[in-house]
Amino acid sequence: MGLDRATVLGRIADRLDRVSGYFLAFATVCTATGIRYGMDKELKDHNRLILFVPAVLVSAWYGGVGPGIFALLFSCFMCAWILIPPIDNLNLGDRAEQFGMLLYLLIGVGVIALVHREREAKRSRERAQEELRHLNESLEERVQERTRELEQANRELEGFCYSVSHDLRTPSRAITGNIHILFEDYGDQLEPPVREKLSRISAAAVKLGELLDGLLTYSRLAKDSLNRDSVELSTFISAEVRKLSAEIGQPILLSLPEEIIVIGDRKQLNMALGELIVNAVTYRSHDRPLKIQVDLRRTESELTVTFADNGIGFDPKYEGKIFQPFERLHRDEEYPGIGMGLAKVVRIAERHGGGVSVIAQEGVGCTFSLAIGRQGPMSDAPKRF
Repeated sequence: MGLDRATVLGRIADRLDRVSGYFLAFATVCTATGIRYGMDKELKDHNRLILFVPAVLVSAWYGGVGPGIFALLFSCFMCAWILIPPIDNLNLGDRAEQFGMLLYLLIGVGVIALVHREREAKRSRERAQEELRHLNESLEERVQERTRELEQANRELEGFCYSVSHDLRTPSRAITGNIHILFEDYGDQLEPPVREKLSRISAAAVKLGELLDGLLTYSRLAKDSLNRDSVELSTFISAEVRKLSAEIGQPILLSLPEEIIVIGDRKQLNMALGELIVNAVTYRSHDRPLKIQVDLRRTESELTVTFADNGIGFDPKYEGKIFQPFERLHRDEEYPGIGMGLAKVVRIAERHGGGVSVIAQEGVGCTFSLAIGRQGPMSDAPKRF
């Protein structure tokens, strides 16, 4: 079975690396021999093998155990052949020379063992770092893949919700329309229990239509593109409060800055502010006039609009629940609604790079904070805030 090109090249590189280790050992020992031979007159019979220790160290570090042992033995050979007189004959010298050579061999073996252990530790660290790098790369790839899958699933879910809410509107309207026809054509002939049941069916169909409209609007918020522009919100807030005040037949005390100018999508921001105003009006207290206080906070890149009211408030433990679609804290008989208003506000805020938070106290009121990101540097901000 043939080997691929990468395997062959890898084996060749490995063998060349081994040969280069032995060549390095040969060169360092010869260099140490030459230096020691040149200093023979100064050193005479002392420290013949001391200069070979660095040669063994270098050979073992860069070449491994094999080149290190080769350097150790080759240095003993060169010492016996060239450095211990008579020259050109192998001579181990007297007992002192032989003891020194034995001590050198022991020291050399110890040096090689220590260097080998350090080399293995270094290789282990390099392998661990390489594995960690590969794990990080693979983890990043997996995260990106999971992110793409999640985004695809969200798009499919949003498309499904949009299709379902859009397609079910017609049947719900048909139910309501047919019940109205029954009342118009046969209202005088229907017995009271039948009229009551038909009224309940009609109310349920109307409720279903409202839920579908809310779900459709919620789905569209994720699909519609954002048209970012400079938007003035104070005028819209004032007009919306006046309209709702006329609808409920009660005055609403409103306090807000003269101008609220932000960068964002006009349609979606108006919808978010409208939902916050409707929420304050819906959950107002009936024993005192409704007050709405609008304030602003601005940072380098974000603007926060706060809505404080003196309504009925709620228990803070339900803070996370009120922002979920179709989640409500009250029955329709107490406070009508479908539970989609604040969910829309959250989605609009997220699409504008911000978020929504609330501080509530039961019986006292709520303060909603709508954060809108990507407002640009302070120098580009409106002068009046």
